[in-house]
Amino acid sequence: MRSIASFFCLSKAKHLSGFEDHAVLASQTAFNVNEVEALYILFEQLSSSIVDDGRIHKEEFLLALFNCTNKKNLLAEKLFELFDLKRNGVIEFGEFVRSLSIFHPNAPEADKVAFAFRLYDLRHTGYIEREELKEMVLATLNESELSLSDEVVEEIVDKAFQEADLNGDGKIDPEEWKELVSKYPSLIKNMTLPYLRELTLAFPGFVMETEVQDSDLEEFKLGLFRDSKKQSLLADRMFDLFDSKHDGVIDFGEFVRSLNIFHPDTPQVEKAIFAFNLYDLWQTGFIEREEVKEMISELLNESDLILPDDIIEAIIDKTFEEADSEKDGKIDVEEWKDFVVRKPSLLRNMTIPYLKGITNTFPSFVMSSDRGDEM
Repeated sequence: MRSIASFFCLSKAKHLSGFEDHAVLASQTAFNVNEVEALYILFEQLSSSIVDDGRIHKEEFLLALFNCTNKKNLLAEKLFELFDLKRNGVIEFGEFVRSLSIFHPNAPEADKVAFAFRLYDLRHTGYIEREELKEMVLATLNESELSLSDEVVEEIVDKAFQEADLNGDGKIDPEEWKELVSKYPSLIKNMTLPYLRELTLAFPGFVMETEVQDSDLEEFKLGLFRDSKKQSLLADRMFDLFDSKHDGVIDFGEFVRSLNIFHPDTPQVEKAIFAFNLYDLWQTGFIEREEVKEMISELLNESDLILPDDIIEAIIDKTFEEADSEKDGKIDVEEWKDFVVRKPSLLRNMTIPYLKGITNTFPSFVMSSDRGDEM
């Protein structure tokens, strides 16, 4: 579900007629009126990305989630279906706000649990059946760039049903699902988007700051997770790479130069090298087996997937079989570059599309700036 976060890049609104009253929507959802106004700006951008008719079509939904209009993705298809409350093939503004409200930190947990159940109930039977769970596990693995054998996937599904199917009838009903979530609350972790609570603050706090300050590790984690104390190997390593002076803080120049790597126009070779450095935890100039294991475990943790050690070892074996062409037990920079050429999806998260239109993403920066371009 984390891909739904990619919705959040804002642009100027142009008000369209026929939209539900913002005050009414605020009274019926977890949002206040100002937050509904911010969502209107976002909705206007999404609903005009392909067809400018004030409604989000499925292709526009896919574009927002994956920067692609024809990618086949079970998760995106099901999300679109759940957002399309009227079942008319498009998402209107009211549907958009009411559906996103489920992801608000203040939304009742029962609503989140029920939404997640319907996400897994692919065939609308009122139950989660074994094949449905398997399809969703495969979709989650695909989104996480993980490829597991059919035997491993079956093992994951078997374990889930062993825990969840309390009456042993081969399907999970809503009450069994609630019980499972109560034991494993991380199952609905991605049903909450923390920054939905701060829609009207997320950008002005960045834009209106008049004095550039250095950012330390706790601030960096706060920016990534809304939690400065969260333990994350990935966040720690990203901070190390952004902190090019290695002085324990990120100054403005380091921030801009590091973010530049994620720009859509940045050469792929620079993205590949940055990703290599990300995996080279011990900074030896090679990616070793234990480093890959630590990063895979971290990625699984971020995706709320728990796999036994033998399966993780199998993933690592396959990685080194494909990448370690010299068979010396480590991956050097050139081997990594070759591997990335064959597996370009490894760099998918090294590109942030809206960095290309950053003055549209933050229009208040442009509108409030009293500095013109220097000749």
